[in-house]
Amino acid sequence: MEPYRLRHWKPRGSTQSISFFSCARPGRSKGRNSMVSDEFVHSWVANLPGETCIALVSLLGTKTDGTSEYSFYSFCGGFELQSERRRRVPFQEWLDRWYPDRQIRIVDHPTQDFTSVPPDTLAAIKVDVNSLLEAGRTVILLDSGGETRTSQVCRYLDFVEDFAP
Repeated sequence: MEPYRLRHWKPRGSTQSISFFSCARPGRSKGRNSMVSDEFVHSWVANLPGETCIALVSLLGTKTDGTSEYSFYSFCGGFELQSERRRRVPFQEWLDRWYPDRQIRIVDHPTQDFTSVPPDTLAAIKVDVNSLLEAGRTVILLDSGGETRTSQVCRYLDFVEDFAP
């Protein structure tokens, strides 16, 4: 089921539900190293929470061997150098082409898989998440598997999983 490992979060101690989620990158349910078709990404986008004004806070960066975590797609990360893009458009451009009415915005905070998120990156993510939530956006935090880095960021934000229906 896509989005894989979709989880809803709220501030610790709060009874108020907010539009903050975490999940794995598109296609992660297919395996760690499988190529992901555009059709599969379309399915992932169709199942994202929120109708419009969605912010994807992406932690996708590189694998431990230096390979881009966007190497599974027909698009690339906005942070990638021109030489790394191999004529692929950034994910933001891909989304704008296919989903202009949903107003999906990518906020890149590239990190390395299986590595702790650096303190300065955590602080920058916190500023962005708070700003996006205050602006009324549905915020979806994503990493490769939807677990390690996203959970680290949620702990830093002092968010807990919201199991309420």
